[in-house]
Amino acid sequence: MTTIPVTITFISLYAVALVILTGWIGLFRGKVGILRGHGGNAALEKRIRYHGNLIENAPAMALVLGASESLGMTSWVLWLAVCSFVVGRVLYFQLYDQKIRALAMSLTQFPAGLLALWCLSAIYIT
Repeated sequence: MTTIPVTITFISLYAVALVILTGWIGLFRGKVGILRGHGGNAALEKRIRYHGNLIENAPAMALVLGASESLGMTSWVLWLAVCSFVVGRVLYFQLYDQKIRALAMSLTQFPAGLLALWCLSAIYIT
């Protein structure tokens, strides 16, 4: 059985982050009495987008990370991609209301795109 420790670590951290964000949103919903949507509450809307943006980006990263690791990508490159993703997520959280948050999205998506291109080349070019 081939193990993919980098991917498993990433997926595990992703799952923990989802539980934390879901709880953070749920507790706030209880505090403000909004059961569905954001009800016009800007703080709740922001929390929902943090959660949603992670859900929109992390699964693709997990898939391409697993594919890259399975195809033999060097471990340090995979860890670099994971670190870039995590830094991008933290910056997204901190820079949410600023135009510079595009930097955060680049740090999140660029490594996944590069790994995807590497996977394609590993299968079809080599």
